[in-house]
Amino acid sequence: MKQLRYDNYGGIEQMYLAEVATPEPTGQELLVEVRAAGMNPVDWKIRNAHFKLADGHQWPRLMGCEFAGVVAAAGPEVTDVRIGSEVFGWVNFKKLGAMADFILVESSEVHEKPASLSMQEAAALPMVGATAYTAMREEIDARGKRILINGGSGGLGHLAIQIARMDNAEVTATGSGHHQTFMQDMGASHTIDYGETDITQSGQTFDAILDAADTLSWSQARTLLSDHGTFLDIQPGVRSFVSSFVNNLVSDKKHDILVVSVNHTMLHRLYDLVENHGLKVHVGREYALMDYKRAYTEVEGGEAPAGKVVLVP
Repeated sequence: MKQLRYDNYGGIEQMYLAEVATPEPTGQELLVEVRAAGMNPVDWKIRNAHFKLADGHQWPRLMGCEFAGVVAAAGPEVTDVRIGSEVFGWVNFKKLGAMADFILVESSEVHEKPASLSMQEAAALPMVGATAYTAMREEIDARGKRILINGGSGGLGHLAIQIARMDNAEVTATGSGHHQTFMQDMGASHTIDYGETDITQSGQTFDAILDAADTLSWSQARTLLSDHGTFLDIQPGVRSFVSSFVNNLVSDKKHDILVVSVNHTMLHRLYDLVENHGLKVHVGREYALMDYKRAYTEVEGGEAPAGKVVLVP
């Protein structure tokens, strides 16, 4: 089977498609034939050594943390998933490996695929869906709040807009000029073209800010927060954790680092949001797995479309 991997930290040139043996599931493991794998900024941040303290330092490193596919085989202890089932799931950052023909996962790392989603849409959901849910439902109570989503047209942003609007929040979303209508279609109450308006100079304040684009510093965000407001930072790191800890001891304006757990329970919540509450997953572009160099060159270079990007084996 083909598997996308790299042997050293660095740029796109470090990645290659390896031909490896298809693994056999044991215990409670499943072998899933991957039909689509989601791309996320964390892919290249790990590859570029941004998370060396937490990524496991195992070589070769694999690529991809989220996927959708069909269960091809199951270990002898699996009793709750049938061969042939369509599933979607997530693997942790120390493991990875979704960008391959097959992936070996624990049965607890997958969930029945929402029937209303295509394989590509389902593969695009776990990571950003869990982050949006954690931000809007667990870190803050979005109900009735004024929320700024910085980067509302991206994979995380377009789901966060929808979840916040489900809770009757008033959502302002920033994005490029050609994504304004898309963010409005997702439910944003107000949209801002960042090319024309500097949100930090707008004079507006918000009860909560989700920095989905990872372009706001804490010093910028705090000027946009109302009293007792919360800044949701998606970029974990020693500096951000220290800043958050120190600030939150002395200030009513909170700087929270989002730490997301994607497990079976979270996948079920996302399944429910899609099937029972109308959450939409937008796949803006898909590439063949064999075309991974072009995919990462374009997306890392800033040519990402609205919504998510997926690779298809």
